[in-house]
Amino acid sequence: MSQRRRPHFLLIFLPISFVVIGVIVVLGIRGKHDPAAVQVHSDFNRILAALESWRAANGSLPEEGSLSFLVPKYLPAEPVDPWGLPYVYSSDGQRPFLQSLGQDGLRGGNGPNQDHTNHDGHSVLAPR
Repeated sequence: MSQRRRPHFLLIFLPISFVVIGVIVVLGIRGKHDPAAVQVHSDFNRILAALESWRAANGSLPEEGSLSFLVPKYLPAEPVDPWGLPYVYSSDGQRPFLQSLGQDGLRGGNGPNQDHTNHDGHSVLAPR
């Protein structure tokens, strides 16, 4: 009489459980939003709208510098990121580039130190 060998339960269960846990972790990470990053991109949308109004009135955008040229007609005050640092602004005269350098104020970084731009796909208003 031959006895069929059944695969050991753990040999099947462990790989499946690792896959399930991995999916849960990835979905959990993707579902979380850093409130500061959300604020940065909300600010970008507000600044981009002000820049569009300024361009409509003036024909083109300044090349670089502070955003003080928008105050007080288009914005009530010069915008700063959630960490109190001014946004980096530059333009080729038509396409604006906005950047927050993150909590540390330095280029690059991860987590709260991550840089954000209006070109990283999170802003609602598309840059021209």
